[in-house]
Amino acid sequence: MRDFDNLFFDFFNKKNNPNIFLSKIEFYTYTVQIAAFSDRLIKLYPDQKEVAEKNKENWLSENYEDYLEYKASQKK
Repeated sequence: MRDFDNLFFDFFNKKNNPNIFLSKIEFYTYTVQIAAFSDRLIKLYPDQKEVAEKNKENWLSENYEDYLEYKASQKK
């Protein structure tokens, strides 16, 4: 789970840092990798399958255009 924590916090630190701008490929690489951890959680904790599937769905539905709007709002 340490790998997940590192990936998750690295993504959010970069996302929230107004001086860092993720490319579309970088953005989706993070979101897909984070979503993939949900599959691992399902295997480790089968009783949490619904939660993990919902989290995976949420991460895979992240939108780069929304990210761009968020970054633009940081500069205001």
